[in-house]
Amino acid sequence: MTNFLLMLSLSLLLLPACGKTEQKKPAPLTTVTDHHGRPAESQSPYYYGLIEEYRTTLADDPNNLSALVALGNAYFDSHQWKKAIAVYEHALRVDPHHSDVRTDMGTALRNLGMTDRALAEYRLALEHDPSHLNARYNMGIILAYDKKDVRSAIRLWEEVLNIAPNHPQAEEMRAAIAAFHTAHTKGVK
Repeated sequence: MTNFLLMLSLSLLLLPACGKTEQKKPAPLTTVTDHHGRPAESQSPYYYGLIEEYRTTLADDPNNLSALVALGNAYFDSHQWKKAIAVYEHALRVDPHHSDVRTDMGTALRNLGMTDRALAEYRLALEHDPSHLNARYNMGIILAYDKKDVRSAIRLWEEVLNIAPNHPQAEEMRAAIAAFHTAHTKGVK
């Protein structure tokens, strides 16, 4: 019964990563999003108990994908980027095509300043799932603000807006696109 409850709670924790959109106010555009579509820097609750539960589950079943993803997400949410990356890498050995995990790992890498590796993970996520909106959105953030490739970022954000006009960060993307266009127009005159 305890294993059943643990698996049920793991399943419920993973649901937001499967495409559920939260109804919170969108984050500033310079912030990449996490597996829940929230800003990756958002403050999180205390995760020690969850982390220990997932680690206990993994001690018995080291390749349990659900537990690996949940543990990676708990480390991610508690801003333990290096630990999140290590667990996500293990999860990707189990399922190399898991676009949510690749996207979250990319965001953790970006938070450690590894923007080239982050972009590589976002590209792989998009290879496996071309409609993955968070990978596309986050890739635009890095291109615009870290790589200063505004033209490519705008193209990505316009693709996101075409696919999902009500995306949680839609207004911020539109505002950034308009601001970049205005800055370009002023620079041309």
